[in-house]
Amino acid sequence: AQATELSLQVPPPSATAAAAECFEMRDELNRNLVVGKYTVADIIDLVEQELDRWKCDRYTHITRALYASSTGTVDLETIFSKPVQEQPVPIAVVCVYFHFETQTGTLTYQFEQESVLHTVGGQSLADGRFQGWLDRIIGDKLQVRQLHDLATPFEKTRLVPPEVPSISTAADNREEEDAVEEVVPLLRQKTYAEVPEKLPLSTLLVNIFDAADEEDEFELTHKEVADLLYATPLGLTDWDIKLLLTSATELETGRIEYRPFVQQAPEIIEALRRRRADFEARRPADHRVGSDAIELCYGEEIAEVARAALEAFAVVDTSGKGTLSRHEFRQGLLSRGERFSMMEVQMLMQMCKEDDFGQVPYDDFTPLLEQLRIDALHNALVETEVANLRVHLILLARRDRLPDTVIPIWDLRNLLLSADQLCLSRMQIHVILMILHPDEYGFVDFEYFLRVCCTAIPQMFDIAIFKEKAEQIAKEKADALAKQELEELQGITSTLTSKQKTFEEDQEDIQANAPDRDQIEKALINIGHQADEKHRQQPTLEVRKFLEAMRNVTELSEAELRGFIAEAEIEPVSQEIAYVDHIKAWVPIIFELRKSRIYDGILTRDWGFDAPHLISLVEYEADFPLRAPEPYHGMMSRPESAASNRSSRSGRRPSMSRDTPTTGLDRPIRRKNSLHGNSSRPNSRNFRRSGSARSVGSRRSEGSGDGDLSPRSPARSRTGS
Repeated sequence: AQATELSLQVPPPSATAAAAECFEMRDELNRNLVVGKYTVADIIDLVEQELDRWKCDRYTHITRALYASSTGTVDLETIFSKPVQEQPVPIAVVCVYFHFETQTGTLTYQFEQESVLHTVGGQSLADGRFQGWLDRIIGDKLQVRQLHDLATPFEKTRLVPPEVPSISTAADNREEEDAVEEVVPLLRQKTYAEVPEKLPLSTLLVNIFDAADEEDEFELTHKEVADLLYATPLGLTDWDIKLLLTSATELETGRIEYRPFVQQAPEIIEALRRRRADFEARRPADHRVGSDAIELCYGEEIAEVARAALEAFAVVDTSGKGTLSRHEFRQGLLSRGERFSMMEVQMLMQMCKEDDFGQVPYDDFTPLLEQLRIDALHNALVETEVANLRVHLILLARRDRLPDTVIPIWDLRNLLLSADQLCLSRMQIHVILMILHPDEYGFVDFEYFLRVCCTAIPQMFDIAIFKEKAEQIAKEKADALAKQELEELQGITSTLTSKQKTFEEDQEDIQANAPDRDQIEKALINIGHQADEKHRQQPTLEVRKFLEAMRNVTELSEAELRGFIAEAEIEPVSQEIAYVDHIKAWVPIIFELRKSRIYDGILTRDWGFDAPHLISLVEYEADFPLRAPEPYHGMMSRPESAASNRSSRSGRRPSMSRDTPTTGLDRPIRRKNSLHGNSSRPNSRNFRRSGSARSVGSRRSEGSGDGDLSPRSPARSRTGS
């Protein structure tokens, strides 16, 4: 009843802009969302404590958190009504808008259509006056209703008072009772026969979506589909509903063809329920991560990603209105492929706010990225379960028709970018590519790849490790600040002189570090120019020449060079790399990664083929073998996937599979005189003869020709490659 009345309620003009905006938005804030030092549930409890003090016993109320700003202010709404048995739908309600400042802990509120801002614990109404205040507002509304009948036809049908039974004599009562006793068994028999059993989920969804499609267009807006899913009791969390929405095909108009989505939704919902139950069973008690820890570990990275996204949005938003259509918002994210993975784009499309016209504001993009990192850590259903993670990666490889022996590193990059059940950030994927050890031709043993991923990815999403790292970073920053304050106290003439010296030193550091990045870019471009014999207006290199040229790079570490090579975009037709654009895109990211501390625990370890800390996957082979029991033909189905049906429409780069004769890296490798002379693609026998091959990220040693400077090649002896 309250929800129905709320949908008819017009937001008051005196409410704050943030609260008024919430009437246009889809859903309230997640109670587990952390804002500052408080969760939304804690803030709602504070509001409820204040409402208990009001002692409005004659009213029923509901409190919702609607909006959290980037400054740490949370806007809430409490709706008071007086439903009774004879009239369960209240005619008038009262809205009270609360505002909680997480930085100061101050709670303020204002009544609808009033501009006076009351402070809890400060200037406010006297005790015992609140219920009378609500009565006055309700009375004003009822008087207006008497003067102007504002009831809709639907309301009139729902608000008809029940019939009052007439007073009858005892004889009449006995006659009526006898008639009822005769009729009731017949009615019960008819009712039981006509009332169907509980509808299956598929039928229920079809009925709901067909009823919402009043124009019979078989399309609904994204907002309408999301509202229907949130309003339907599916037994899913907020994150799971967003995962479910990623499986829907969204058109450029922002609308969704709901028929195919409804057909596949029941299977996905059941899979999400099972995974959620397994995840809750193994999740530790202390599993919450706050925004402060995210800021410490990912603050600089998020700032750079947000800056790149805003630049892309500004290019699309030529009018400068600050909003984009959903299609434009998505295209802006996809245009920065070095900053966003496909799963990040999908989840951001579900998390972004939109109005009734499908317009998405993008000015407050940084909090959206922070919330995505928090939710990804809190909902690592597949990332922290080795068995599910291994199965997911194998199914992705089979879907892309990749071999199960050795695979080009560029194919594995595309596989990670398209992983639709892993919310890996773009930087996390780059780190995985850095620690992989391909051979000198860029091939990686697939079983070795699975071991690396099943070791590194759970570590990336381990909340205990993350919290420990955040505490370590916080301690280091506190120690550095204490040291600086001690130096100021000990001796340098004055605080002003010390600050001036610190400023000058910072400027010197900036000037000293800035040329390093420029010098490395110039050095890499110069190396590319020396290998480029064509000297075209758009400089490109064949894959073979690019790999050979990169062996002469000394400005990057082995891991940085491996990641840099793995991120190269290979043009599918010419099989060439635009090396200048690649250098300008990825050298800045390499420098960002050098300043980041969150990945130290991964990058400082040895991830070679014989690394002792790599997990063994032998125990999982019996449940799900690495190699399919039958020859793989065509596109296999992916059971229990939350978004597996969008790969063909997600804009992912074409796979470089050996079974696809004219795409990806396969064609030049099979072609004569390609990457390694007249030999064909390396197979298990080649590796067995040659022992250990040189890594793609290793450099030529002076005076040793093709000596092996890299860790042992991951490719192992295996037949049938």
